[in-house]
Amino acid sequence: MGAYHREALAAARRNAGSRLPIESFTIMSAISGFQKQSAPRRARRVVAVCCVAAVAAPFLTGCSQADMQRWNNLFKKRPQSVARGTKIGQKENWTIECNEFLGPNHIETADTVATALKRVQGINPDLVRVEHRDDRSKVYYGTYELEYVQAKVEGFSSAEGDVVIQLSDEIKADMEFIRKLAMGNKHPFMQARAIQEPSPDVGPPELDLRSASGLYTLHVGVTYATPTLHDYKYAAIEWVKDLRSRGYQAYYYHDPEKPQTSICVGTFGPEALEDTGGGRSGYSGVVRALREKEELKYNLENGHIVYRIATDEKGKKVKIPNWSFLVKIPQKGQAPRGLQRW
Repeated sequence: MGAYHREALAAARRNAGSRLPIESFTIMSAISGFQKQSAPRRARRVVAVCCVAAVAAPFLTGCSQADMQRWNNLFKKRPQSVARGTKIGQKENWTIECNEFLGPNHIETADTVATALKRVQGINPDLVRVEHRDDRSKVYYGTYELEYVQAKVEGFSSAEGDVVIQLSDEIKADMEFIRKLAMGNKHPFMQARAIQEPSPDVGPPELDLRSASGLYTLHVGVTYATPTLHDYKYAAIEWVKDLRSRGYQAYYYHDPEKPQTSICVGTFGPEALEDTGGGRSGYSGVVRALREKEELKYNLENGHIVYRIATDEKGKKVKIPNWSFLVKIPQKGQAPRGLQRW
């Protein structure tokens, strides 16, 4: 399996459900605290399996060699410096995202769980923190200074020689400890993971989607950090500039709720939607025409097409690509949040 396959397949599996935020569970009347248990084996989820095309989609057909090379350069893997100066030996702060909680009681749930976590022997209460947003809350633990190293062997999401972040023994031990904590028969941190501390937003303000007018835009891609694509925000800016150089009205949007950046094209008003009958609405001709462009058909992930494996009405397994889709343009005065899909 090639390096592009590995990186994008890992992303596809994650998005297909390997990390599923848990809904707010019933809060105990009295916090008995956590106990360390052997976490139960994770149930095998029935989800749409994803696979990935190994070619960068904007140049699938009718492209010149120069165009193909220019696109690949946005996401290529370089042994010594993968993303704008990231080098072997460079250090970066990471943390443990214990979990995120959704639902109407997400604030109360997260605060309750965080309080119980602080009481666990072996946990430093000063390192437990909670982040609340309008529709979700997240519990974090610790700050760890990690170092980029050169991979010595081929892994699931990296090739030998890639520059990757090295998880320290400390963060691995803390993460494993937190995953095994139980509150009664619940394991709210079983999916705890190490993530990069949020990085500052970058990019020309005139290319920020928040500066665009209109109601809707076409979402054509997303970037996020992987062991070999460290500066995903910078990669998104370069992607937008590349689309702009070819005549598209492209924008970026740094998601305030997730460590990812969206790439969008075009702006539309109410004319983006049309009545398709039966009280339903669909994409209008002007939107469909834009989606017919080869480079704008799909919602790419780090420059790759991601497919879902689904079952059709005849019971046959079919591959369905993740198509581009409309999202609402953030309006002035709105609280920062992720893009809303129409």
